[in-house]
Amino acid sequence: MFNMYNQEVELLGITKTDIQEIFEQALKDFKEAKTRIIYLDASYLYTFHLDDFQYIKKLNLLVRRDPLLVREWHKLLERWYNDQTVRNDNGYIIKPIAISRSFDRVVNEGLEMMAGFVTGSGSPSVFDCRGIGDADIDEASPADLTLGNLVDMINVNETPNGGSLSRDGTTIYSIGNHDKAIATPANSVFTECGMFDDIDETIARILDHSAFENPIPHTQNADAPGSTTVIYMCSG
Repeated sequence: MFNMYNQEVELLGITKTDIQEIFEQALKDFKEAKTRIIYLDASYLYTFHLDDFQYIKKLNLLVRRDPLLVREWHKLLERWYNDQTVRNDNGYIIKPIAISRSFDRVVNEGLEMMAGFVTGSGSPSVFDCRGIGDADIDEASPADLTLGNLVDMINVNETPNGGSLSRDGTTIYSIGNHDKAIATPANSVFTECGMFDDIDETIARILDHSAFENPIPHTQNADAPGSTTVIYMCSG
């Protein structure tokens, strides 16, 4: 498949100053709260050529069986986002048609559920579903209860196209590959993604909502869309 090296993931194109500004804004948003646990997410939205997608599917299924490989998937996403070359073991170059990255919101509904897990209250839930959408939005809000316009929802652990929900230490990884047959979205682009606890959108509760400044094009049956969210749990 791909050459794997167990190294830390380096987020390229973002500085320590950028991260500090994100944390400072988060602290302002939660200035009345006593907690000092902050959730920061990086999300990626992308499409692959159908021939290339077969390699992506195999890799993501490997991650489902061996969660330790998820860090390597994250490294590939960062390389692709920075327009770097990725080759599989046969020397074949794999690259998305388009990829976008966003630093966005773990929303209030998801935070309340995660607090319930820690305190032992509330019903058990797993955020093993991913949705992608095409709403015309500039940013996600902590008050969001779903995507602006949900186009497709999948269970990442069950989709035949590959996907997974796993963790590397305290970092949470959600990877989802959607079917090529998904209809071409409004304006031919996807603009948002999110994590949910149920595939039924009428009852699903949301953990993360990410809106992308650079939308990702999708054409029905011509490419394979997908998204990944990485949630970093930081204390301060």
